[in-house]
Amino acid sequence: MTGDPARLFERGRGADRSSGIGLALARDLATRLGGRLSATRAAPATFTLLVPAGVRRDEEPGPSGAPR
Repeated sequence: MTGDPARLFERGRGADRSSGIGLALARDLATRLGGRLSATRAAPATFTLLVPAGVRRDEEPGPSGAPR
């Protein structure tokens, strides 16, 4: 992992012929689940994914991120 860690999660920032969409999608999904995905180490590339252990259906975030 090189460069600015925050830019890793931007769409189109892939290396070696990749589309660069994987980390952006993973971060978006984590956020929708009420969690977060972050880069925690450069070498080897290490990421931390934190999501709530249990969410009741009526507490799931809506499209805007606010509870339904």
